Amino acid sequence: MGNIMEYQNAIDLCCKIMVFRLRSCKAKWKGLRYPKKHWSGTMTEKLRITSVTLLLLISLTTPLAAQDEVDYIIRWQPNPEPYVTEYIIYRSLIPDISGFVAIDSVPAGTHTYTDIGLSKGTRYYYRLVAKNGNTGDRSSFSNPVSGLAIPQDASDSMKDLCRITNIDSVYINSYDITWSTIDQTIGFVQYDTDMILDLMSEYDDQYSTNHTRNIDSLETLQNYYVRAVSYDNNDNMTLSTVETLETGELPAPPTAPQLSIYPVPYHPNMGSLNFGNLPKGGSIIVFNENGLEVWQKDIGTETSITWDGLNQQGSPVMSGVYYVIVKDARGNVTERRPIMIERQR
Repeated sequence: MGNIMEYQNAIDLCCKIMVFRLRSCKAKWKGLRYPKKHWSGTMTEKLRITSVTLLLLISLTTPLAAQDEVDYIIRWQPNPEPYVTEYIIYRSLIPDISGFVAIDSVPAGTHTYTDIGLSKGTRYYYRLVAKNGNTGDRSSFSNPVSGLAIPQDASDSMKDLCRITNIDSVYINSYDITWSTIDQTIGFVQYDTDMILDLMSEYDDQYSTNHTRNIDSLETLQNYYVRAVSYDNNDNMTLSTVETLETGELPAPPTAPQLSIYPVPYHPNMGSLNFGNLPKGGSIIVFNENGLEVWQKDIGTETSITWDGLNQQGSPVMSGVYYVIVKDARGNVTERRPIMIERQR
């Protein structure tokens, strides 16, 4: 949260429906409906581009040294038309089509473009145009998509666009991450022990202004970095600031409290012998020095029991060394203890 080293993230723009993997994670993107884009000019119906649809995905690679810089990787669906010779990449700071300016082009066999050295805290919009280099004809613009990475020192109003509001421990290695957005969004959580953030939660595809996703199977005694990724209904992506959580240590298995026996030595003519800190549902057995059982009692729900020094036939036991065995509810022996019994003559 406070002093977090900022790191570089990259945004993938890809096809209408796609399955992607971040190491052990994958998510399926669905529900996008874009209008078909067609060639302008005099190209034949055969050469029509059926769609150039884009979707923002997250791909985090290189650490970001400066807080105000970010790189975006743009990826799009390969176009099946054989006469496409290049794709022209347009960028704008506003969604209006009048603001888009061509910044570069790539050959038709290339379907990614990296836009580097951009400012965090600024939303960038992208569109594509496919071009037939033989005739000069171009398709109309693809749909616009955009990305905004919120810097750690952003204003509260910018952080409210996508803000992690709660990190709640479910267990030592399991946490619920809650984030809020101003607009109705879908999204997920990225996390990892380093700022590459190449692990992700399950995808939340229900549009809402509040989301909660669980991240589990975390390592104990580890510092984790987390951030939320949200998409509004127009596929404008916003990344929250990076927050941290520190996992705890797995608790040691509970141990049974130590058996208490008093008074010792035990004088039967002076009262009862008291057994305390007994396991509920267990049992207690007293053996003589020859290993013969002289007394037994089921513990039940009580954790303390008294013994009057009589054996199971109701006769007083003789003076000598006896042994107490305590078992828990599963029959496991938890205590073995010798006691001295002294009868007055």
